[in-house]
Order: sequence, then structure tokens, then C-alpha cells
Amino acid sequence: MRGAKFALGALLVFVSACAAEPHCVEPPSPAALADFHAALADLAAGKRQTVSVLHLGDSHIALDHLTGVLRADWTRSYGDAGRGLPPGNPYRYYAPQGYKVEMTGPWVVASSLKADAKGAFGISGYRISASSMAARASIEKEGGTFDEVEIDAMGGPSSGSIEVSLDGAAPRLLSTRAPVPGLVRLRVAATSAHRMAIRPAGDGEIVLLGWALLGRGPGIRYDSYGISGATLDVVDHWDDDVVNAQIAALKPDLVILGYGTNEGFNDGLDLHAYATKLGTLIARLKRLSPHASIVVLGPLDGARKAKTGAQATCGGGWTTPPKLGAVREVQKEVSARDGAFYFDLSRVMGGACGIAGWVQATPPLAWPDRVHLRTDGARRAGVALLSALMPTHKKTCGLR
Repeated sequence: MRGAKFALGALLVFVSACAAEPHCVEPPSPAALADFHAALADLAAGKRQTVSVLHLGDSHIALDHLTGVLRADWTRSYGDAGRGLPPGNPYRYYAPQGYKVEMTGPWVVASSLKADAKGAFGISGYRISASSMAARASIEKEGGTFDEVEIDAMGGPSSGSIEVSLDGAAPRLLSTRAPVPGLVRLRVAATSAHRMAIRPAGDGEIVLLGWALLGRGPGIRYDSYGISGATLDVVDHWDDDVVNAQIAALKPDLVILGYGTNEGFNDGLDLHAYATKLGTLIARLKRLSPHASIVVLGPLDGARKAKTGAQATCGGGWTTPPKLGAVREVQKEVSARDGAFYFDLSRVMGGACGIAGWVQATPPLAWPDRVHLRTDGARRAGVALLSALMPTHKKTCGLR
């Protein structure tokens, strides 16, 4: 199995000026994050109720350990305005922090990862559908409550209805029927609810693209969506109209792009085409969210088995994929050109071959595949990213 298949969410990294201390992460230039910082200041001053963050990426984001560090700090500091999640239980080992999700019955799950993925997908990258009333799904917020439910569904002339029940109360009937196919956003008010359950009403197929449990605020809403094995190409598999409508409704103040590791393990990657694709996506996000700060995460360090002993630059028969560093350079250049903030998190690991030290650490911070981080490593990476994103912080050194 190729290491890149389940690559970690590529986190952007700011190259430290500490030549003597290569593991230092210095405060970022505030310019590229100015809008996000201004939004946080307004939230703290009571001038707004919610700051929204959208984080897209690959398996490192899907695992929710790194993102969990950001979410815990932000909600503790500013309040919890909730989060959006993929619909139902979309893949094996899905375990969003702070939520219990269950799904039973004849649901059909679809992922946007494959190049031939068909049908509508939104920003979560997943879709679940069913028509039988035997299909049930529920989500419970552990240790907390929510005050509003938001459901994104695909509607059309023959779409069915959804039965929504909060905390075991009598279900409410919500129709996804629409005159033309497209996104239907449903909202249900709640009063300090803990659990939501849904099922098809039996009058037609329902197609769910995502759901959210929200608070009244003030606070931060942090939606993070990761797909194992994803590259920037996955965005091309999403429905443009659906994605545009979702982002317009979310109005994110910060968008984080966590792709790059899978690209870096692809020796045949066309770097010019990759630069064009990244620039196009940044431009699109700026059009949809003109007041959002855009962050590009450079991939974490990784290694794979060398074909020959001479290529084993990381020792023990391991080597750094040649395109991994090139991807970071492209990301850095495009970010500088297009006004995005770039942060190279591999510097936190000590640069090239740093993954070896994380594998051999006590306790280990990375798995022996030299691609994925263990929970402690992901959290350490999350602390570094959080430090880089916040308006005021001390530089962090020696994170290896």
C-alpha cells in the first residue's frame, strides 16, 4: 500500500528565520491573516456573534486530532458556535471529537475521492442517500448541547422528506422537494438539545451532503472536512453550484487548505499544472469569501522505502519523495503571489527526514509507515499551527 494513499493533511508552514534553530516557528506576518485577526477581535469585543472557519484536506484532517487542538482552544477562548460534519458515518474509523455518530439500515455512502465519482458532492466530499424508513442516522454532542440543526441535502422534483427528531421527541417532517435539482438547506430550531436522529419519511429518496449542530454564539464555528488520500483534484469532483452556495452561506473568515502530501508522493506530478490548480482554487475562494483569510498548509515530512541503498537518504532504507519539497516550494510561491498565508509544518519536525525522529521518539509521535502521525504527534503539530495562526503568540522552538 502506498504511503501517500492515506497521506496526512498537508499543513502550511512559515519558514523560520532562525538559522541556528531550524525548529523555531516565528510569528507570522499579520498581513495575510489580517481579516481573520480582525474577525476575532470583533468577536472578543462583542461586535459579532460568530467567526467561521472552513478547513479542507486529506487524512490528517479527517482524523480530527490536529484539528481538535484548534477547535478546543478556539471554543475555550471565544465560545462554541458549533461545527459542520460529513453526513452520517461516511467511512470506517470515522470518529469526530466530541460527537457520537451512528448509522444503520440501507444507506448508500458515496465518496468524491475517485476520479470517476458521479453525482453531487458538497464541501464535505461525501454523500449518503436512502429511501427506506429503515435507514436511520443520529448524532449526539457529547458533554454539550446545541440550539440549531442545519442539514444540507440535494433536492429535486421527486425528492423525499426527512423525519428529524431531537432528544427523542416527536419527529418533524422536512421536505427536500424542489422544482429543479440543487442544494436544499434545512434548519431546525432546538433548545439545548443533545441528540438529533433522522430517517427518510418514505415518500422518496433523500440525499444528504452534510449536517451541523450549532450554538447561538458568541463563538467560533469550525468546520473541518478531510478525505483520506485526497489531493487538490478532489475539489474538481464537487458540484460547483452546491459548493458556491455552501461557502456563500457559511461566510468563512478563515479557509485552511490541508492538501499536499499525496501530491508530494506522486513522482509524476506536473508542478506547473499543480501551481495553476492551486492558484485557481485560491482565486475562487477569494471571490466567494472576499473577507476571508486563506491559509495553505505545506505537507508534513514523510518518507518511503528507497529503491536502492544509494537513495536511502533518511537511513534505514528510507528516502524523502523527490516531489515533496517541490510541492512546498510551489505552495509557497503561489501563496505569496496570491495573498494567502503559507505555513510549512515540516519545519516543526526538523525538515527533511524529520519523520524518522518522530517515529523513534519515546513515546513515538509518528507511525512506522513514515507518513502518518500518532495522536501525540498530530496534537503537537496542531499546537504549532495554532500558534502560527493566532494574532499574538510567542515563537515556539524545539517542538521535535
